[in-house]
Amino acid sequence: MWKFNWNMSKEKWLLVLAAGICLMLLAVPSGRQGNAPSAQTAAGNAPAGGTAVSSGRNYERELERRVEEFLRTVDGVGEVEVMITLKSTEEKVLRIDRSESQSVTEETDSAGGSRSVKNGESQESTVLTGSGSSSQPIVEKELMPEIEGVVISAQGGGDVRLQAEISAAMEALFHVPQHKIRVLKRVE
Repeated sequence: MWKFNWNMSKEKWLLVLAAGICLMLLAVPSGRQGNAPSAQTAAGNAPAGGTAVSSGRNYERELERRVEEFLRTVDGVGEVEVMITLKSTEEKVLRIDRSESQSVTEETDSAGGSRSVKNGESQESTVLTGSGSSSQPIVEKELMPEIEGVVISAQGGGDVRLQAEISAAMEALFHVPQHKIRVLKRVE
């Protein structure tokens, strides 16, 4: 087994320290987007202030407000409150520039044997717009988060027929399975 010698010279300690710093610098990701995945979440691109989380909350609130507004127009519902939960935050799909190259080398020796060597290379990079520090990735599309569940508290929520109609409406609007939708009777 290897035994560490604490009585090293000053030069060896500096060499070990320099090697450690180099390893740390290699481990820190650079600002280059060379091998970025094609889809990144908004949370991954958000500043430390939590902008992606707040935009997800804003999306939830806007959906809740629209559903409440709609349900108030339905006969028998009365006063209503809606709670919607999301599976994740929105996802931005970035434009990726892909390049691939392949080469095949075939060799034949004097004894009649042959060998074929195939080499392939693939490279991906995120397409940026702008220049310098103001460059931004090009967003191909934004995927809104999937809805996890819906809970509705309505004055008419005690009526079984109305519960079924509201559940069917939420299924049609959000493609959420019926077991993830609950309609409750609102108490005053």
